[in-house]
Amino acid sequence: MQQIILPELEQLRKQTDFIINNKDILENKDIEKYLRDLEKIRYEIFNKIKINNKEKMNENEKINYINNSYKATLVNDILKIYIPETLPKFKNISNYAYKNIMISTAECVKKYSGLFKENLTFVLIIVHEKQCNMDIDNKYVKPIIDALVLQNIIKDDNINNMFYLAQGKNDTKKPFTEVFVMNGEYITGWIEKVQKMF
Repeated sequence: MQQIILPELEQLRKQTDFIINNKDILENKDIEKYLRDLEKIRYEIFNKIKINNKEKMNENEKINYINNSYKATLVNDILKIYIPETLPKFKNISNYAYKNIMISTAECVKKYSGLFKENLTFVLIIVHEKQCNMDIDNKYVKPIIDALVLQNIIKDDNINNMFYLAQGKNDTKKPFTEVFVMNGEYITGWIEKVQKMF
């Protein structure tokens, strides 16, 4: 397996050496490019590990990596999804971060296909980070919603089929994201009460 990912590691080493050797003249755009490239390399390595693991019959020969930690459970008609990383910010979004979160989330929820297909669905997204001034409105939630549509858990992501709320919490050293998917009736009544107050 190590031989398979050597090209990516070599590419990462060259880019890291460039950043270190030119630290005095770097601009923000150089660092942003490095971070995008880092995310691309991470995605490519994860893909190779995923393919490697599918080919291995013996569990002990499989490589454990972050995508193995995505989990989905259903309790009292509420689907809980655990994402072992935080969501990217709009500013720092890369196709690779989006793809990895979407594909890994879709993979862990596929057995719940059709669960909320006919109902207005509410999605609660809680991002846990060690950051007291997190701007939750800057978090990119689209990969989660797209994964739910991809696996037919919700019919579509338009206003007739779903709505969501995102909350940020400064309560952990190791960032992660929780998602709770449920029938919209859990919250539409409360929303109507708030509207009637005015």
